[in-house]
Amino acid sequence: MEQKDYPGLYRAADTASVKAQSAYLRSFQWHIVTLITGAALAVNPAPTALYSLINAGVFLAALGISVLMASKRYEKSWYSARAVAESVKTSTWRYMMRAEPFLDAASVGEVNNVFRRLLEGILSSNNQIGNLLGGDDCARDQITQFMRDTRAKPIEERRQLYLTSRIGEQRKWYATKSKYNNKRSTQFFVLIVILQAVAVAFVLCRIAFSEWQIWPTEVFVVAAGSVTAWMQLKRFQEIGTAYALTAHEIGIIESKITEPDTDELFSDFVRDAENAFSREHTQWIAKVEH
Repeated sequence: MEQKDYPGLYRAADTASVKAQSAYLRSFQWHIVTLITGAALAVNPAPTALYSLINAGVFLAALGISVLMASKRYEKSWYSARAVAESVKTSTWRYMMRAEPFLDAASVGEVNNVFRRLLEGILSSNNQIGNLLGGDDCARDQITQFMRDTRAKPIEERRQLYLTSRIGEQRKWYATKSKYNNKRSTQFFVLIVILQAVAVAFVLCRIAFSEWQIWPTEVFVVAAGSVTAWMQLKRFQEIGTAYALTAHEIGIIESKITEPDTDELFSDFVRDAENAFSREHTQWIAKVEH
């Protein structure tokens, strides 16, 4: 299933989330760069007036980035848009698989109205990010032809699509992200150890070579602190563990997909599967409310 097959609201929210996340992480990275640069410039034991002004300018830039991040609140926009996107996505799959609350009705128009009302509820609950949901996606269909065609297919075809494009995609995504986050956790931990070891070495060398005036100890201390802050922001180890467990749970769900042989049983299966997938989505909502 491609992006164009999802409702316009999903695509708008997904795009907004990606942009806000990028802006937030990029701002955080520039904040780290300015702090480390300022600490490096401050090492000079005999700065000129111009040099000191440049150093002060770097720290002012760091302050400006902090103010920008606090005022823009990129992280809140990121979490809110992602919560909307995941809500619409799980509702889309429920609709296509004829799962609650989109069970068969007297006419498909009734089901479509239920889906529209659900989208309206999502929008009204997240009207604070309305300015982020603009662009071409506003003109896209909210119930795409692919969604309508999929819903009309027999259970075996819907089951196969759900297996490959939903369960399989989710399991692969979580497994890949788990491996990535565990690897990054190890890499950044090693980097912190190296930076702190270098800082300790400079402190000891200062004792042995007291006549030297330039010791960039503070640079490595600031760098170690910045890497620690980045790890806390990204939560590599925590996310790696959580995603590994989720990938295994999805594997268990996948093993049950051949069991439901009626629309009613398959609806129950999809409901349980989407509830499992929605745990990540509820975490985004919790971050927004926090």
